[in-house]
Amino acid sequence: MRMKKTLIFVMVWLLAAASLAAQSRTMYVATKTLSLKTGTGLFAGTVQGITLNYGDAVAVLAERSGWMQVRPERDRSKSGWVRANSLSARRIVSGNAASASASEMALAGKGFSEEVEQSYRQGAGSQANYADIDRMEAQTVPLEDLRRFLSEGRLNMGGE
Repeated sequence: MRMKKTLIFVMVWLLAAASLAAQSRTMYVATKTLSLKTGTGLFAGTVQGITLNYGDAVAVLAERSGWMQVRPERDRSKSGWVRANSLSARRIVSGNAASASASEMALAGKGFSEEVEQSYRQGAGSQANYADIDRMEAQTVPLEDLRRFLSEGRLNMGGE
């Protein structure tokens, strides 16, 4: 009788594991680099020891309010949260990122192709000062300073 119960338990466990595996889907990192967060929210901590790169495959474990909990294919011992818009359902060949210039990667991140930018520069956007935009984008503020600013201003930090 004990053997029968054990066998039934193992079969149920295997079915549950197979069901969970079937529910997860594979997605691909669509940004140059991506850090796993410990929770949803801009100021959540990061999972130490792993940085995802353009084209890396991840298994989606859960979704919540524009965030996805993922497990990297190359290190299944870790999981964390990323913004859903940082991932693509389409397979990305990471070799494409290496052959693209830094300028092309920046344009792609903004949704621009080389042709779109050229057209924009020749038309209504010809007065745009891209150097100023590049300088603004290059500015960084340490995460601790942002957290302190939000805390002192009693502002919501978002997420959980």
